[in-house]
Amino acid sequence: MTAAAIDKLIQQPPHHSLGFILAGGSSRRMGSDKAQLKVGQQTMLDIASAVLRTAAVNKHFVVGGALADLVEQQSGQGPASAICDVLARFSAAAESKRLALFMPVDMPRLSVDSINTLLECARLNQQTVYYSAHYLPLVIPVTANTQESARTLIAADSSPSVRKLLASLNAQPIAFNGKADELVNINRPEELAKLCS
Repeated sequence: MTAAAIDKLIQQPPHHSLGFILAGGSSRRMGSDKAQLKVGQQTMLDIASAVLRTAAVNKHFVVGGALADLVEQQSGQGPASAICDVLARFSAAAESKRLALFMPVDMPRLSVDSINTLLECARLNQQTVYYSAHYLPLVIPVTANTQESARTLIAADSSPSVRKLLASLNAQPIAFNGKADELVNINRPEELAKLCS
């Protein structure tokens, strides 16, 4: 998928938004690629993709990992670096409706409603939003300002934390009203076993 094609997709109605599943982590604590681990009959990547097929995005892509649609320029630098990489792929057009949603592959309980709530809040307020106490998922308006902030951050630190990225984007936390376990990451084999039991 070329940068020009992605850029065109995000500008289309009805949603003017794209989803990106962050799947390039090293999975050291899990010991194997989390995207390909099964929860019941589906992999975590299958589950994340199913959520985004129903969410208010025009299309979604996998960023990083063995099944990537988009390969990062600098792989292995963490999710914030991957997010900055994606933001750099869009044109700097003054279109303010464009939204990029980023969700981790290892959050298999995340609901479509919770994703759509973030998207709607970002659209209404035209600012980067995430749920309080959980830096991911997040939605970033793709504007010249957010792209410049991401470029400046990555130039100063090739592997910034998501917390630093949110600060550089002046991101705003919003209250989470979904189910209590939706925002839990599955990082260890025992957590996966508990989820599957």
